[in-house]
Amino acid sequence: MKHRQRAFTLIELLVAMTIFAVLAVISYRTLDSLFKTREHLNVQSSRLRDVALLFARLESDFATVLARRVRNADNLFDDALRLSPLPPAANDASLVFTRSGFAGSVGALTSPQRIGYRLKGNTLELVMWPNLDMAPRSVPQAYAALTDVREVAWRAMDKAGNYAAEWRSTGAEGATYFPTALELSITLVSGEQYTRLFTLPAGR
Repeated sequence: MKHRQRAFTLIELLVAMTIFAVLAVISYRTLDSLFKTREHLNVQSSRLRDVALLFARLESDFATVLARRVRNADNLFDDALRLSPLPPAANDASLVFTRSGFAGSVGALTSPQRIGYRLKGNTLELVMWPNLDMAPRSVPQAYAALTDVREVAWRAMDKAGNYAAEWRSTGAEGATYFPTALELSITLVSGEQYTRLFTLPAGR
């Protein structure tokens, strides 16, 4: 007995192709969503790492603050630590202070440093002066500490727990007064906000 083979009709082929196309679109969208999610997580992880590195750098800076006033390029005394809410000049920073130098390979500290932090454009910059007491027309070097930053806000906390956007460490009688802590709030271009409070040993 002969068995008659049944062929696919045109309608069945069209239905099969339609189902295949729908499955292909669903698979593509699923894979595309997974790739975008992974890319977003990678970017977010990179941002968190950069912010963590910045906070670690600041923790190290504030742990070695020195009560050392300096002479600026105009031959005037500047505070050991100065915080200003006003936009800094081209050769200045919003937060400026003196810190001890980094330990070398043999464990000895290098010369003290005059450094600061400022927001320029969308970059939080680390500003470093070549000497503590500056020669006329001394110009600091600026390095990117964190990019894609929309806003930066500093506040100093005194021993009573009060916050202020401005701080001069030199008192009326010439003594040095450090804040108990410095608070940094960062808002990134993407909208994330990070706030960290750094204690200053000299302010305790």
